Amino acid sequence: MKIIDKKEIFTSLYESHWLKLYLHAYRMVEDEDEAKDIVQEVFTNLWDILDTIDINSSYSSYLYRSIRNVVINRLSRGKLAAKFEAYIQAAQLTDYAYTPDDLLREKDLAEIINYEIENLPPKMAVIFKKSRFEDLSYREIAAELNISENTVRKQIHNALVILRKKIKFILIFFYY
Repeated sequence: MKIIDKKEIFTSLYESHWLKLYLHAYRMVEDEDEAKDIVQEVFTNLWDILDTIDINSSYSSYLYRSIRNVVINRLSRGKLAAKFEAYIQAAQLTDYAYTPDDLLREKDLAEIINYEIENLPPKMAVIFKKSRFEDLSYREIAAELNISENTVRKQIHNALVILRKKIKFILIFFYY
């Protein structure tokens, strides 16, 4: 009795089914390269599981079903990708038109933020303004105010914590 190994089974299946599977995939996707990729994917998957498939099972039906499943998966991914791409393009082409109400809210919010910055402890407010409005680095602020960079870092961190708490609370009432 001759023992058939995985490579022999695979080679036999590949040689006897490749063209039929390619034509089947091509009828579905109408693209030569895509059909070849699909058949390649099916045979790669087959190689990975060939040890676990019963030798007496029908390879032909398995292969055709695999082609159909890969095509469905690729079409699904393609549709999702196309939807996402269309969304991105639409978002890039659409300039959001601010309503007068939006502009008024933006102005009010900027005033609230500036008010809260002014109400920070004086040293913290100076450091925060230099960082955010003058766009100075921690090193530049430390040198200008004759303090350590670590002090600058801590003051900005503390300012952000304070502002986030106050502004988060305000936003709850501002937009709702």
